[in-house]
Amino acid sequence: MMDQPLLSVIVPCYNVEPYIDKCIASIVGQKYANLEIILVDDGSTDRTGKICDEWQKRDPRISVIHKQNEGAACARITGIENASAEYVAFVDSDDWIDTNMYAELMSLLLTTNSDIAHCVVCFVYEDGQKKELLVDDVATIQIFSRIEGVLMCLKDRWWVSLSSKIYKKKLFGYIEIPKGRIYGEDKIDHLLLHQASQTVLLNRGYYFYFQRKDSISREQDMQTEMKKLSDVSDYYYDRVLFVNNHAEYHDALPYLTSKAIRTGMRVLCNIIASPHLFPEKYYDVKVEQMRSISMPEDDSLKRKIKYEWYMLKISPKLYKLVTTLKNRCRK
Repeated sequence: MMDQPLLSVIVPCYNVEPYIDKCIASIVGQKYANLEIILVDDGSTDRTGKICDEWQKRDPRISVIHKQNEGAACARITGIENASAEYVAFVDSDDWIDTNMYAELMSLLLTTNSDIAHCVVCFVYEDGQKKELLVDDVATIQIFSRIEGVLMCLKDRWWVSLSSKIYKKKLFGYIEIPKGRIYGEDKIDHLLLHQASQTVLLNRGYYFYFQRKDSISREQDMQTEMKKLSDVSDYYYDRVLFVNNHAEYHDALPYLTSKAIRTGMRVLCNIIASPHLFPEKYYDVKVEQMRSISMPEDDSLKRKIKYEWYMLKISPKLYKLVTTLKNRCRK
């Protein structure tokens, strides 16, 4: 292990009793052995915290932090603050990783002198089926410059996830992880890639993302669905602002603008129909966001969305009245 730099692996854990053993075992079993494994128990109410404590007794590389429940973003921040390595990685507590993942990613990171190394995500479903999200038209190993990497991310050319990567820890000193989002709370890769000199991709599915029906990202109640929709809308709007402030990424603006308008107009329609499912004053915030956006250069919006958006820009009151009447007619 003398020639292996220490890697801190951070695992936010919340009520994952049936899954956490498999997750931790996949990290402990890595061929890359020089690990600091930080399990952050985010106020679990089942046996998750006790299982973490049991693993700590079995492997000296493991440390456990018990904290009150504040969400995955805060758990990741806690892990970063307690990480002692120059390099950090994340694993979601209901997922697992290939035994070769960290050995190969650390090798690529060091030999290419990159700031970020990442692999491909493989979706695993409860019936055993798998879907490897390989990046199209990209070699098995490929290096991306700062601008190339950010554009790949902004255009959704690869699956965005903090957990399929290894980062130089210093990158997190330049960004803020958004709190309070249940979906897309880790959609900050463009900010990290913007701080990196270059990134290297291993186009191979080494991170196994378990698609369980009862996970936060799969829950189907209306309150959660609307929260997910608003979170997606917010992060696309954030990306539009980011590109507006960084002209070198202008090529991604048409795509991002279309995404922001589509999701934002869906949010507004749902707020008018079911205001009780959204935070107070969120409607006004979203109206201002949508009115501040310019028409996408590729003009890819459907006519219906375009007309509604034009109406909103001209008169928010008229838009709300017309949408309210439409919602009543649907009932």
